[in-house]
Amino acid sequence: MGRHPPKKPQNVKISTKDKLKQIKKERKLKLKEKRARLVIRNLPFEATEENLKKHFEKFGEVQEVKVLKKEDGKLVGCGFVQFKLVQKAAKARHHLNGKPFLGREIEVDFALAKNKYNKTEDKNEIKEENEVKIKEEPVDVDESQEVIEEIKNESEDEAAEIEGESEQDESLKQESDSEENEESSEEEEEEPPLKKPKFESNDVIEGKTIFIKNVPFTATNDDLKQCMSQFGPLYYALICIDKYTEHSKGTAFVKFRNAEDAQKALEAGTELTLLGNVLDCHRALGRDELRKKVETKKEEKIAPKDSRNLYLVKEGVILAGNKAAEGVSSSDMAKRLQLEQYKTQMLRNLNMFVSRERLVIHNLPPSWDDKKLHILVKNNSPKNSVIREARIMRDLKNVDANGVGRSKEFGFVTFNRHEDALATLRALNNNPNIFSSHKRPIVAFSIENRAMIKAKQNRLEKSRLKNPKCKQFDPKVVKEDQEKKQKRLNETEDIEGDFVGVTAKPGKQKMRSKYNLKTQARLHMENLKKEKKKAKFAKKTLKDKKQDFTKQPKQKINKKKENDSFSKMVSDYKKKLLAKPIVKKTKWYE
Repeated sequence: MGRHPPKKPQNVKISTKDKLKQIKKERKLKLKEKRARLVIRNLPFEATEENLKKHFEKFGEVQEVKVLKKEDGKLVGCGFVQFKLVQKAAKARHHLNGKPFLGREIEVDFALAKNKYNKTEDKNEIKEENEVKIKEEPVDVDESQEVIEEIKNESEDEAAEIEGESEQDESLKQESDSEENEESSEEEEEEPPLKKPKFESNDVIEGKTIFIKNVPFTATNDDLKQCMSQFGPLYYALICIDKYTEHSKGTAFVKFRNAEDAQKALEAGTELTLLGNVLDCHRALGRDELRKKVETKKEEKIAPKDSRNLYLVKEGVILAGNKAAEGVSSSDMAKRLQLEQYKTQMLRNLNMFVSRERLVIHNLPPSWDDKKLHILVKNNSPKNSVIREARIMRDLKNVDANGVGRSKEFGFVTFNRHEDALATLRALNNNPNIFSSHKRPIVAFSIENRAMIKAKQNRLEKSRLKNPKCKQFDPKVVKEDQEKKQKRLNETEDIEGDFVGVTAKPGKQKMRSKYNLKTQARLHMENLKKEKKKAKFAKKTLKDKKQDFTKQPKQKINKKKENDSFSKMVSDYKKKLLAKPIVKKTKWYE
């Protein structure tokens, strides 16, 4: 009777709650980690966990890599990569999805939970891959239930040994049963967690935050903070970064401690510079203001559609001083500048536009033909791209022994999709590994003439309508065309006279050789001279002579007027000339 009951049941009660809390925490951590988990499909059979880890480590820290295998040890062609951060996993997915790994294109996507994966999968998919996933990635076991059962058994044994403590045993059992029921209910119906209200800052309302454009891409947050701190103390200076490329977007946000300092920065104007760039400061706008601004722009339709695709002219341009210009030869740079000037002249004509699917490639080797160009483009374009045209332009006046014109060292390539053309341009343009480092391919979107393309389309439509093998064949069009031709022939036959010239007849006729325009002109001039001579020496009749001879009318003599001083002057001058000369006396010795 002097024995005291042990305090184990109380300790057990506390340990169960702690363990349950621990398990819940671990579950939450696992869920967070699994957000950064990628599934890789279509893996080559040479893939191992080591080379797969090296391939994905470029984009961030990799915690775990698993390559799935069958029971006999053969690879399934699927695996999982666990990143530490979701942003790094998203970056890896963006850059590696559809790209080759050990000579095979892999598919990279975020791994889904088992229940979501089963919903999205079709019924006809292979079951082996799913089974392996279940073996390798089992669903989290309800560890809390096992812990409770173990503790429950221990408490029952101890209670049987101790006499007179049935009440404590029942209370323990009730608690454990209640905990089991709670967990089972949690398993059956997992209630979605309550979403926390989003935090909304008052930075914009306070007037302390400014938005900056034209920030240099090489600038860092510290550079920006040091530049903007001249106006006053700051809370932060953050450059906007693209989540996939992790490069600067060229914009930033700066929050000052005082609204007056923010106003000073807005009034700085062109004097505010960072690493050679003039910063363009604006007042930061709230979400509601931005939405209203977008709506008003849509209503007013300020920005018209670029029907000529002029934005594509800038694609592939290399500016002096950039990284892309490093190693470019002076001849290539001069050629690029010349082509840019040519483009600007061409685009002054409003009929000219930039094609979205057609590329022009310069600096091609003179010995290349259309086949080599097609192979080059195919190797540097996306896998499923369709190449409609790959043609090298040739000088037909300068022909070799085989009748093939000399290459002009540029050609055209046409794709079905704009995305394929853009990817090919970015893969080939200024690539030193294609031809040589001194002579690199110059690739740009082609400039086309809208009027010429329309005329070409009309010719194609007419030829399809006239072609009996085509689905669009129309016999009425053929009849109308024949009737028009017959009318033209009849009109030419009806015209009579020597002035018409040579009348043409339908059928095959050979071209007259060695009958140049110069010889024809000489013959014509000689004939004209002969006709003039004949006309000159020909005998004329009296009638013709009388017609040629015309009497000239007598000229009227104007009578002198009294006030005519000129006539007086002339008469006086005549008198002086006609008068006898005055003889002067001379001396005897003269």
